[in-house]
Amino acid sequence: MKDVPADFDPQAYGRGCALQQCEMLSRLAEIGMQLAETAGARALATQAAETRTEAEAPETQPAAPAGDPGLAFARYAHLVRQALAQRARAVQDLCLRDGGRDARRTRHRGRVESLIDTMVWGDVEDRGRAAALDAKVVQAFADLYGDREDPVEDRPVGSVVAGLACGLGLAGKWSRQAPHRVSRPRPGLPEGSPEEIRAERARRRAAVAGMIEQAIDDLAAPAVAADIRAGLAVRLREPDVDTLLDTESTGTAVVRLCRSLGFDIENDLDIPLDDDESPPDSS
Repeated sequence: MKDVPADFDPQAYGRGCALQQCEMLSRLAEIGMQLAETAGARALATQAAETRTEAEAPETQPAAPAGDPGLAFARYAHLVRQALAQRARAVQDLCLRDGGRDARRTRHRGRVESLIDTMVWGDVEDRGRAAALDAKVVQAFADLYGDREDPVEDRPVGSVVAGLACGLGLAGKWSRQAPHRVSRPRPGLPEGSPEEIRAERARRRAAVAGMIEQAIDDLAAPAVAADIRAGLAVRLREPDVDTLLDTESTGTAVVRLCRSLGFDIENDLDIPLDDDESPPDSS
């Protein structure tokens, strides 16, 4: 089995396959139509020849043709109908796929806009500067999301925010707001001796615990920070944590563990969830 490239875009790949399917079915229908026209012409010619033979010598029966052109025509016509029906379904699926993309793109844009808006208007001293910056934000969003060929909705929200913040002069605010940015692949099952596996799992557990502790310090309300830490200590002893750390990225593990403690930090961190947009009503 080939390894999936790190920059593999399943959305673009799926859309490309759907377009290719539509093109191949169109070509198949065209070829089938050409064959049907040829077989139809042969069938008409054979029928005309039989009619002339019967008129000239009605007592003589014509020899049966080696292949029935009428039957060939019927088969090719059936092929054309099937190809057209399958193409119609493929086009419908492609339209639904693009409709789903529009919904994800809208949700993605809303989340990015919310974070940028918070940085522009939150605790600002110069309202005039904020208003001028807001005009730049509007143009930046129009440029970024106006390009339909750019699948920006497939990128992590935090990555998009970080990029825009650089061009808008908000990099300092974003770096203070989201110091936990990570983008790591799934680690896979640990290998080696039992001792090495335990050591690797302990390392992953410590890395995740450290990131959550930092998030608690930076993002949790002081009144509940101690309770979240206590809950984290208990949560990390549950048996499903090893499976989570073995199969998901560090960032995904951090977000899911925090959610299980009622401490949802997804919109505050640049952590790409593998199933971030899977549930249509999860945003």
